Amino acid sequence: MKTSLALGIAGFSLIAVTYGMARFAWGLMLPDVAQAIPFSSRLAGVLSACSFAAYCLSILAAPLLARRLGSRLPAAAAALCAAAGLAILALAVSPLMLGVGLFIAGLSPGLASPSLADAVSRLIAERRQSQMNTLINAGTGAGIILSVPVLFYLPGGWRAACGVFAVLALACLFPTLRCLPAGASTHHEEQPGYGDFLNRPMLRLTLIGLISGAASAAWWSFGPQILHQQLHAANSTVSTLWLISGGAGILGVLAGPAASVIGLRQVYRLSLLGMAVPLLLLAVSQHVSGWLYPAVGLGGLGYITLSGVLLVCGAQAVKRSPAGGVGVVFFMLAAGQVIGSVIFGLLCAQTGAVVALLAFAGCAAAMLLVVPETENR
Repeated sequence: MKTSLALGIAGFSLIAVTYGMARFAWGLMLPDVAQAIPFSSRLAGVLSACSFAAYCLSILAAPLLARRLGSRLPAAAAALCAAAGLAILALAVSPLMLGVGLFIAGLSPGLASPSLADAVSRLIAERRQSQMNTLINAGTGAGIILSVPVLFYLPGGWRAACGVFAVLALACLFPTLRCLPAGASTHHEEQPGYGDFLNRPMLRLTLIGLISGAASAAWWSFGPQILHQQLHAANSTVSTLWLISGGAGILGVLAGPAASVIGLRQVYRLSLLGMAVPLLLLAVSQHVSGWLYPAVGLGGLGYITLSGVLLVCGAQAVKRSPAGGVGVVFFMLAAGQVIGSVIFGLLCAQTGAVVALLAFAGCAAAMLLVVPETENR
C-alpha cells in the first residue's frame, strides 16, 4: 500500500478512537453511568477533570517522546492507553475505577496528535502535509459518528459500548506499528529550544487556541444541558443533534483541498464563523426548530476544521519540532476548554444561558481579528 494512503488510514483511525471514543464519548455516557454507579455532581466534575489532566500531561510529553523514540511508539501507546482505559470503564464498579479509566483513556489523544504530526512531517512531501494533517484530524468526526449509535443501540448499554471501543482501539495498534516511522528523526540535527516556541506565529497560535478553545466549551461542555433546559428537547433529539454536530466534523477532510483554493486563513475564518452561528441560534431559540440541525452541524464542522487548521499552523510554526508545535497549540486549546467551561457555568448561574451564549459567540467572532501566520495564505 502506498505510504501516504497507509499513513492516512492509520492516522484517521487512531484519531477516531482516541478523540471520538476515548475522549468525547464520556459526555454522552455520563447520565447512564451516573445511574449505574451513583456519584454527586461535584464528583462528576472531578471525573471529567481526570481525563483533562491526562490529556494535558500526555500532549506535553508526546513531542519529546516522538523526537527521541520516533512516532511509532508514542502512537502505539496511544492505542494501548485508549484500549486499557475503555476496558477499565467497561468493568468499573466504583467512581475510583471510573477515574482511573478516564485518566488512562485521556492519555491517548494527547499521545496521538503530536506523534501523527511528526510522522506526517517525516513521510509526506511538504506540499502535501497540510492536506494529510487535516484529513487525519477529521477522524474525530468519524469516531463520534460511530460512538453515538453504539452507545444508544448496542445491547448492554455503555459498558458494552466501552468494550467495543476498546477492541477498536486495539485494532488500530497493528496499522500504527506498521505505518509510522520508528527511531529518532535524522532530518534535524539541532534540537529545538525555548526560543523556537516563542516566535510570533507560535505566540499568536497560543492565544487563538486558548480563546477559541474557551468558546468551543459552550457547546461541547454544555450543549446537551442547554438543549434540555432551555429548548426542552427530548433525549432522542439531543442525541440526534450531538450525532449531527460530531458527525459533520468528518467533512473536515475537505479543509486541506479548501485551503489550496481559498487559502488556510479563509478556512480559519469560516471555521470560527461556524462555531459562532449555533451559539447565536441557541441564544435566540425558545424551542427546537429545523434550523438547529444544520446549525449544530456547522458548529461541529467549524470546531474540527479549526483544530485541523491549528494543527497545520502549529507544525509549521516550529520547524525543528512539528510535534512540539502541535502539542503546545493543542494544550492551549484544551486549557481554553476547561477555562471556558468554568466561566460559562458561572455566567449561566449569574446571568442566564442567553447572555452566556452570546458572550461565547462573541469570543469566537473576536478571533476573526487574530489571524494565524501561515505559509498557505
